[in-house]
Amino acid sequence: MRKITILLILNFLITNLVSAQDRSCGMESHMEELMQDPVFAEQWHENQSQFKAQVIKSSNIEQRNNVLNPVVIPVAVHFPGGQESDRACLEALAQTQIDILNGDYTATNSDANLWNSASQFYPGAVHGVANLTFCIATQNHPNNTDNDLVEGGPAVTIGYNFGGGGDSDGAWSGYMNILVKNINGGVLGYSPLGGNIAAGQSVVLNLFAFGSGAGCPNSGVVPGAPYNLGRTVTHEVGHFYNLRHIWGDGGCGVDDGISDTPLASGANGGCPSPGSVPGCVAGEYEMSMNYMDYTNDACMYMFTQGQMDLADNYINFLESQFKPNTVNCGSSVPDYFVEAQTTEPVFSCPSTGEDATFEFIFSTVNGYNNNISFFASGQPEGSIVTFSPQSANSDTNVIMTISNISNTQIGNYTITVNASIGPFFPGKTITFNLNNNCTSIQCNNFDSDENLNISIPDGIGANQSGDAITSTITVPDLGILSSISVNVDVSHTYIEDLGVFLFHPDQATYAVLWGRDCGDFDNFDITFSDDGSEIVCGNPTVGIFAPYESLSVFDGMDTAGDWTLQIQDYYNEDTGSLNDWSIEICTEAPLSINAATIGLQDLTIYPNPNKGVFNVTFPYNDKSEIKMSIYDIRGRKIIENQFNNIQNDSHTVNISTVEAGVYLAVFSDGNNQITKRIIIN
Repeated sequence: MRKITILLILNFLITNLVSAQDRSCGMESHMEELMQDPVFAEQWHENQSQFKAQVIKSSNIEQRNNVLNPVVIPVAVHFPGGQESDRACLEALAQTQIDILNGDYTATNSDANLWNSASQFYPGAVHGVANLTFCIATQNHPNNTDNDLVEGGPAVTIGYNFGGGGDSDGAWSGYMNILVKNINGGVLGYSPLGGNIAAGQSVVLNLFAFGSGAGCPNSGVVPGAPYNLGRTVTHEVGHFYNLRHIWGDGGCGVDDGISDTPLASGANGGCPSPGSVPGCVAGEYEMSMNYMDYTNDACMYMFTQGQMDLADNYINFLESQFKPNTVNCGSSVPDYFVEAQTTEPVFSCPSTGEDATFEFIFSTVNGYNNNISFFASGQPEGSIVTFSPQSANSDTNVIMTISNISNTQIGNYTITVNASIGPFFPGKTITFNLNNNCTSIQCNNFDSDENLNISIPDGIGANQSGDAITSTITVPDLGILSSISVNVDVSHTYIEDLGVFLFHPDQATYAVLWGRDCGDFDNFDITFSDDGSEIVCGNPTVGIFAPYESLSVFDGMDTAGDWTLQIQDYYNEDTGSLNDWSIEICTEAPLSINAATIGLQDLTIYPNPNKGVFNVTFPYNDKSEIKMSIYDIRGRKIIENQFNNIQNDSHTVNISTVEAGVYLAVFSDGNNQITKRIIIN
């Protein structure tokens, strides 16, 4: 990072007189500011930690470079202060800068031969070559950014307010962003140290430190000597790829972490001759021609291989963050690409229905016209995958449908789509995430013995309770409780005397079912449910009523153990007994198929979602009876039906009077059963 000290002499702005010791580093101050944000700091440290772990795994970089194709880096260049009328000039200037970057990072720069004579002062160092290609993106441009971007044209935005005036823009996540704008204070540029492609971060350049040549004066982007050869971008991109200054931002006592760059005492400005600046170690010289120093553009012309190895590793770490199918770098080779349009996980419940759909784009370049088919793997066992279209040889949108998912094992699935000439041939792949979370509410009833005839001791005075009676029902482990209802049958005069309580097996959690209601009425047989109505007293009081305290206190708790009903009489002179009671436990469980089911698993419901009228198709014969029960999501039965003499046909079901929502249809042939989810909208 280099900063111009602007000297005002005789009212003329002189930009070619620069003092190295007066410079401050834009990267250092930029990082100090960014690290004040605790979220950024945490993400940066995590990013660096992951990168270091990858470096350990990737020890033989030279071998990797020899066998792998270069990593193609999709670049986007942004001129927020540029003029749209200047587009041709700005696009050409951007390409000029990309050409400079490619030359500098692959040691094919026109002044690379200067290293031949300079190398004698730096034994053990070689002119480094990175395994990369910078390429301005030309395909799949982000929407809602620069309306003048043309598909197939370069990703160069003009007049677009990148990041709302900041240095990061989520819309341009996946690109190597270069932002060219006015930077107050004369700083040439800055970059985060170890940048983040996924976060849409950018390398920022001042208007006079980008590109080479005459620039684009109408937009104020004019390269200024001695920083007019595009090397400021080379320097700042180095920081983005985790390269520090050659003096390690600390002098002789601090190393830059690169083994083949000599220790340096500080920044070198101007244009010192190779071998003219003594290093920190006797007999060594500072590498002033290195791109990570502060010298003039014309006097820096190389990275070391150690620097490029580190950059290669960091680029390899970032590669998964690059947006796919954005560049073709002028290649004339026919090719095809696939890009996922459905990027978030699809949840099979509550609204997806029987089918989950995913969308991707198939595109071709340079006249590619071979027929490519689509194949999926990783989907839930028992589901069916179809593509529309099943194959393509030209640009098109493709819909992948995962059907019959409501009866498959719940869980998170990564589905890989392979686009290739055949199912066993390598091709282009993309992945989608299906969160198969469909469950059903299953309710089980547990009864006490009939005719318990447990006497309820009378109260000992006005509002003074007598001894409590208890009765328990043992419930097995059914999972996590979703809802509960309780029926209590009591014979007692003046039922306002009574308090009735239900205790969870933990004996600490309880709800008051009956809170001394109904005055001098006698006897009750009540089902207490949170969905019940207000109590209507009678002789006896009978019905489904809301409890005194909500039963939702038990939601989410385990079911297993002894549930206890407790009754106390809080007033003297009236007595009675507990006749019997029962408890209905509803739990959430995966939609599933009985493994022994043969015919039921082929049963289909359509349309689904629907308006309450749908067809049930039985694709088999010789079933004398199929029973269907439909429940709401809380496990309450809505309808029951029976199909007889099944003859490979469809039957219409009409429940259009129910409210919109999710319902569960349970089909049983006597030995096996299957649950289907129905969505009514």
